[in-house]
Amino acid sequence: MDSNAHFSALSSWILCIAKAIDSYGLDSRELFARAGLDHFRLHDPVARFSSPAVSRLWALAAQATGDPCFGLTVAKFWHPTTLHALGYAWLASNNLEEAFARAVRYSRIVNTAASGILHVDKSATSYGVVMDGAGLKLAPSQVSLDAALAMLLVLCRAAYGPAFCPLRVTVQRPQPDCAERFRELFGAPVEFAQAANAMWLDPATVSEPLITANPELVRINDQIVTDYLAHLDRSDVTMQVRSRLIERLPSGHVSESEIASSINLSRRSLQRKLKEQGVSFAQLLEDSRRELALNYVRDSQHSFNEIAYLLGFAEPGNFSRAFKRWYGQSPSHYRQALLS
Repeated sequence: MDSNAHFSALSSWILCIAKAIDSYGLDSRELFARAGLDHFRLHDPVARFSSPAVSRLWALAAQATGDPCFGLTVAKFWHPTTLHALGYAWLASNNLEEAFARAVRYSRIVNTAASGILHVDKSATSYGVVMDGAGLKLAPSQVSLDAALAMLLVLCRAAYGPAFCPLRVTVQRPQPDCAERFRELFGAPVEFAQAANAMWLDPATVSEPLITANPELVRINDQIVTDYLAHLDRSDVTMQVRSRLIERLPSGHVSESEIASSINLSRRSLQRKLKEQGVSFAQLLEDSRRELALNYVRDSQHSFNEIAYLLGFAEPGNFSRAFKRWYGQSPSHYRQALLS
């Protein structure tokens, strides 16, 4: 049995590949059959396809279209639902830096074989969104990396506006005959045969507040993504704990023992499994509260007393002190600065 067979890709992402194939006058159903995929399952937005079979589909599509830039065509068929709730959480993020952080954390929702492929390379003068397939058990094809990089660009323009352009783009592949299409799409210099597939951005651009920001939609869709991933991979204890924490914080019942029991583990087993994943319960509780606090404070419909309750704090003063520790200012000053 193929050891990679358990990896899977979301059907709404694969739908973009099917639409791109059809746009060349080809029959995507035929290529799906040759790749061992059920074309009809594209009608189910939460169905998942075998990642090895999807890799075969990418290769067949590139060969059938004869287009070395096929991946760029795939990105044109993006829709917010392509990335499940992650697409909506992205568009509702406060800025692009937050959006990229969500993409890094939740990329497994699109393809479980792509876990760890995306990371951010940040310094005082540059901000790089890097796709690195090295070390993955199921190495992505270059055409799929092209599509993913182009998809990130489309997402940025959907949130920031059509004026968004990276400073430069680097691609690992040798320069293809269609290189000019890369430059036209990204609106920036594109360097081929480089060490990484990446978009390099102005740090000021990624921290600029987005007009599409919506804290309530972020919270709702983050919860949907977290719950989805928790159900998708029961072995990912970190995601299961995050899901339970977000769900139970308002009740105040967020002890380590209570959360362990809710996912059918003993407290000791939970501690061991979290340690194996490089985190602790206290860290996950702190991180969950910190991230939710920012979204709640940005939403002026919530009073600070209500936010303290939603985060499971016994007293509003405890919440205010925690927020100041996290963000260097009181929640009231933070909200006032946003409103002004």
